[in-house]
Amino acid sequence: MWNKKTFTVLCSLALAGSMAVPAFAAEGICGQEALIAAPYASVVAEKPTVTAGEDLFTRAELVSALHQKAGSPVVNFAMQYTDVEQGAEYAEAVRWASSEKIAGGYGEDQFGPEDPVTREQMALILYRYAQNNDQGFTGAWAFPLNYSDASQISEYAYEAICWVTMKDVMGEKEEQAFVPQGTVTQQKADTMLTQYFTVLEQADVQ
Repeated sequence: MWNKKTFTVLCSLALAGSMAVPAFAAEGICGQEALIAAPYASVVAEKPTVTAGEDLFTRAELVSALHQKAGSPVVNFAMQYTDVEQGAEYAEAVRWASSEKIAGGYGEDQFGPEDPVTREQMALILYRYAQNNDQGFTGAWAFPLNYSDASQISEYAYEAICWVTMKDVMGEKEEQAFVPQGTVTQQKADTMLTQYFTVLEQADVQ
């Protein structure tokens, strides 16, 4: 279970070096040349619909997880979010993620730290962290993506979702659907981040 005071990820044993394309990713190709970069401020423009009673993973918890994995660096960056108190336990993680362009705000000077992270937000934030660690797609690339709701994936998150699908970090939530605006439970986040950190560590030793 993730919480805001203590964060521990136990990485699983190293997986095989090459990863198979998931069965649901059978048709449709997304390629780097076909993507148009979206303005950075728009990456988290839509808030999720919250269902009462769900134990959901928040945006603050996600950036805190990555911040800790990065060694909890302290950065000199003027953070302008009105909903992030300077003394909050996740404030330095948000400051770092913003300075590294790993995660941005909603506009109107808000980060939404307590908001549940959407699946496409999580994919994008994980991908940007991977890119900051010299991973991700480079040059010309193509990857099959055949989610039934692929047309609902925001353009700015499309490349990221291709990558997390290829690496088997995130896949379908419902039958053949990615559900980009869906939320992530803390239990699912445990599984995703364990796999994600294993993928990054495998790449580092190759």
